[in-house]
Amino acid sequence: MRTLILALFLFLSSFIQASENESPYIISLETAPQLVPVYLNSSLITDSKVTDDYKKEAYQILLFDLDNSGLVQVMSKSNPLDAQAKLIAEGKNGPFQGKDKPAYFIIPKIEDTNLSVILYSTNHDWTKKFSVGALTLNIKQDRAKFHLLSDEIHKVLFGKSGIASTKIIYTLRSTGKNDWISDIYEMDYDGASNQKLLRDEGYIVTPQYVPPAQGKKSGSILYVSYKNGIPKIYFASLIDGKTSRFTKMNGNQLMPTMNRDRTYIAFVSDVTGNPDLFLAPFNGNIDPNLKPFQLFSSKMGVQGTPAFSPDGRKLAFVSNKDGSARIYIAEVPEKQGFVKGQLPELLTRFRRNCTAPSWSPDGTKIAYCSPVDGVHQIFCYDLRTGEETQVTTGSLEKQNPSFAPNSLHLVYNSSNGFESDLYIINLNQKKPVKISSGSGEKRFPHWEPRN
Repeated sequence: MRTLILALFLFLSSFIQASENESPYIISLETAPQLVPVYLNSSLITDSKVTDDYKKEAYQILLFDLDNSGLVQVMSKSNPLDAQAKLIAEGKNGPFQGKDKPAYFIIPKIEDTNLSVILYSTNHDWTKKFSVGALTLNIKQDRAKFHLLSDEIHKVLFGKSGIASTKIIYTLRSTGKNDWISDIYEMDYDGASNQKLLRDEGYIVTPQYVPPAQGKKSGSILYVSYKNGIPKIYFASLIDGKTSRFTKMNGNQLMPTMNRDRTYIAFVSDVTGNPDLFLAPFNGNIDPNLKPFQLFSSKMGVQGTPAFSPDGRKLAFVSNKDGSARIYIAEVPEKQGFVKGQLPELLTRFRRNCTAPSWSPDGTKIAYCSPVDGVHQIFCYDLRTGEETQVTTGSLEKQNPSFAPNSLHLVYNSSNGFESDLYIINLNQKKPVKISSGSGEKRFPHWEPRN
């Protein structure tokens, strides 16, 4: 029974069908935009309390954050400008002299355990300094402070905070005695500070953060567990770890997602005999007796992987109602109740066997998966231009993209058939960066949202 139910889930999440005899339309990868050149001082300016190992690790954290921002390019250390940086730190900067000029100098400092940074613009000859607070001088405990510093630098340079302080949740299925056990883990966006969030002795899939209230961090997650045989949706608190059933509704329940305003939960259920889209009202309180209603049904098709638009008015989902699985968009009704006769809009006209749409927080893009030469790659559909752009390449299977809060980065899982790992990529550079480590299948990543 469990094998049959898992097969249903895998079918819903992949929709792998025979390829159709037509040439796919693929927009070529865009030329990378001009990145802003910056110089990161190669040595922290510190007092004597800081060890060399600490300084090296701190530098690597900042280097990773800046080099993978998708907006700046850290100049090579083969062209050292530390002497110039030292003059800037001492307030002796003047018009920059040199052939390879960075747009900005970034000079981190630790003074009496207080972490700060000096930014100097070579084009406009201004200097700014700010602090993010005290350090413990234990690098594992201080990683968050350096990520915060990166985000503040990003805010000064580009007018909005970066993503270095965000988290990613995912499932880990360990290879061993029990193939039907997977747990939920959380990590920093760069793969560090990995910790187990939930272990319920079941097979867990598709965890998602519950969108936070304005100005706060998410305090709970949604996920699907097979621990009682058939897949059911659960809530889990990130504060005390308590779990609870989402609804007492019959049938298999899969792929839950919540809108940003936290008023609706969309999911897939076969309670009517066919895997269809359902919506359930949500008022902040978990009520297993709530009554979801059917949003869209197709007798000849299977629906899956819903994703809300940022304003909550639309829902992207996958359906094979017209043959091959594609991405469609349905309207979310203003009033609760079955929407009779709704005709979803077809989005992916040139791609087939599409899966796992993820709507960007700025509302302009939808990422999804589709096979190229038999291998699933990540694509991005631009809702402003109608272009479908291939983001990834290579021989590994890529699945389950999730947008970062900045709408520029994606996280996804990539598999060679034996192991599955997590990667991040930004749409400007399109350079995949592996962030997970260790054995086992790391799948279903979801990037922490912000409101």
